[in-house]
Amino acid sequence: MKDKIIQKAAELHFIYGIKNVTMDQIAQELGISKKTIYQYFDNKNELVKYTVDYIFDKIQTEIDKICLMKLNPYEELLRIKSIIKEMINKSDHSPYFQLKRYYPEIAKSLEERKFKSIMECLEHNLKKGIKSGYYKDDLDKEFIKRMYFSNTLSLSNPEIFPPELFDRQETMDMFLKMFLSGISTKKGRKKLKEVLKK
Repeated sequence: MKDKIIQKAAELHFIYGIKNVTMDQIAQELGISKKTIYQYFDNKNELVKYTVDYIFDKIQTEIDKICLMKLNPYEELLRIKSIIKEMINKSDHSPYFQLKRYYPEIAKSLEERKFKSIMECLEHNLKKGIKSGYYKDDLDKEFIKRMYFSNTLSLSNPEIFPPELFDRQETMDMFLKMFLSGISTKKGRKKLKEVLKK
């Protein structure tokens, strides 16, 4: 039952936004009493924390699977981008920025986990790209990783990229193409064009 509550809360948070979902609504959707939810969670804050961990772990598992595949570095990052896009498409409410505003401690913990995950993923990807001759071999990997991380955060910030002016999918596509072109060799840019046409 605890897992069912977390999964339903995650689903509703994406549809309506974290701030807008009540314990009553979650209980109603599951056909249980609010009292049952409080048997597993002391308050909404605790439920939100579990929900965030559940979503993060789900995405991380999918990313880990992709990193174990024998893909070229471009296909790898594009597959990862597809997973992120799929999650973004489930919501019009910028869950991360609601989290940051109303649950800052949970947002801070999530940001730390995201940072560690992205740094490890990019380290693996950059090494693969350099070894294959697709990425430039003189890259400052630490700078590139941090630049990528800060830019991906900015892309989902509605204050910087208002959704009425910027389509989130197109913005993410443009950024990734620009990022990959910038770190690629001539051989790499040719391969990137082939991969993007698929």
